[in-house]
Amino acid sequence: MEKILIIDAGESTGFRFIKEFSGKYDLTWLDPRSNFYEFIDKINNMPDVYDYVINNFDIYFFSKNQNLIDLNYKVQILIDNIFRRARKILISSQFVYSSSEKMKDEASDTDPDTYYGKTKLNAENEVKKTGNYIIFRSGMAYGKCMHNIYTDILAAIRSGIPMKLNANVYINPTLNQDESTAIEKAIHDTDNEIYNTGSGDGITMYDFGNLIYRSIKSKNSNFIKIYNDVPLNYRINSGKICNRYNFKFSSIGDINFLTFLR
Repeated sequence: MEKILIIDAGESTGFRFIKEFSGKYDLTWLDPRSNFYEFIDKINNMPDVYDYVINNFDIYFFSKNQNLIDLNYKVQILIDNIFRRARKILISSQFVYSSSEKMKDEASDTDPDTYYGKTKLNAENEVKKTGNYIIFRSGMAYGKCMHNIYTDILAAIRSGIPMKLNANVYINPTLNQDESTAIEKAIHDTDNEIYNTGSGDGITMYDFGNLIYRSIKSKNSNFIKIYNDVPLNYRINSGKICNRYNFKFSSIGDINFLTFLR
């Protein structure tokens, strides 16, 4: 049975990968969010015995602390140094692309507009140095898990406390179960590959939050609109992985959030 180490097991896609494939692979996982220093110490003392290391670590785009966001590539450097025999699976982001009205495919320009996007692109450049990798440029993953921006929105709805959500940055909300399945389908690629993994829906976080709210409350929420200095559009086309593996990402229009949340 192949051995897979999953970094950041509580966050969306890593959480779902464990739930979906715990019987198919010998899985080990780490969650850095309870104690980051303990997490680093564990990695430094782990044996180099894994066939794959899935780096799902992510400090959100919405974080204001650049030192924290830098961990998006520094964790990849650590992984590359410790786990030399493993194939590296990096969960990157659609934010590595340059903003434009055009849908981005894997050959589109990667000249990030945001500091977050730059750290994700730095992580990609680091993993490429290993010569043994697959990169997944993810949409914003949502779904059942321990924590992500989606669970933050749910907490805001349930508590009645207004939450600030961006209304002019366009992303692709992507069901984490879909993304974990797509990753598993592609994990045995023998070539070094880059795939977009995002649904066909391109909306803002504000619209996404209101969609969930209306599904639960049946009326408009009290989310607070915030705006980036300039509108940013990072919508991606995931046709490459869908065509290669005869796969389809769920549309948010297909999701019954009321049932989905139970």
